[in-house]
Amino acid sequence: RQEKAHKRELLWVLNPNKFMACQFLMEFHEARGDKVLVFSDDIFALREYATKLNRYFIYGATSHQERTDVLQAFKSPASSVNTVFISRIGDNSIDIPEANVIIQVDSLAGSRRQEAQRLGRILRPKKGAGAPAPGEFNAFFYSLVSTDTQEMFHSNKRQQFLIDQGYAFKVVKNLLAGQDLQRFAYSSWDEQCTLLSKVMAYAPAKDAARELPDEIEGAAALGV
Repeated sequence: RQEKAHKRELLWVLNPNKFMACQFLMEFHEARGDKVLVFSDDIFALREYATKLNRYFIYGATSHQERTDVLQAFKSPASSVNTVFISRIGDNSIDIPEANVIIQVDSLAGSRRQEAQRLGRILRPKKGAGAPAPGEFNAFFYSLVSTDTQEMFHSNKRQQFLIDQGYAFKVVKNLLAGQDLQRFAYSSWDEQCTLLSKVMAYAPAKDAARELPDEIEGAAALGV
């Protein structure tokens, strides 16, 4: 039953429409010169997004040296590394004040604490950043949700938290309207069938789908 539930969650997270929306937002903000963090709590999905979109990813098993190298490149204004895919170790264990965009493709159900931690990351003052012009924004938080799934229930819980904290949000249902979908990953029927086959064939080891607490504590101990 647990394996079936996990595969159902993977189908929400790896929804091809969500994948294309993530790619569109990532490329849009990279073109602006923004620094983007893409969060996925599921490690299989995290790896699939990052490798398909040819970006670095960090999770609990990433070595200290690799993590340090990637984050140093991400923090540098002159670097071409403007997007990093990251697991939930990014909620507590890693300090990345340069990030001003978060795209959330997977999260811990309706966790309000997690929402607050991630939102707080991009609201921190940026080094050398001036105040935005009237009507402009310099921090963006996107939560991508597959419609007609249990994700919507969890999303509504998190939205209520934002409202209670005084934040405004906007629901966008036609993000890719007018875009040439053929340029996006998993836009073709053959690619989507391949992705579906991957998900259905995936058999994680027990408790291996999401990072365990000791992995997160270990990452914190590295001091990165």
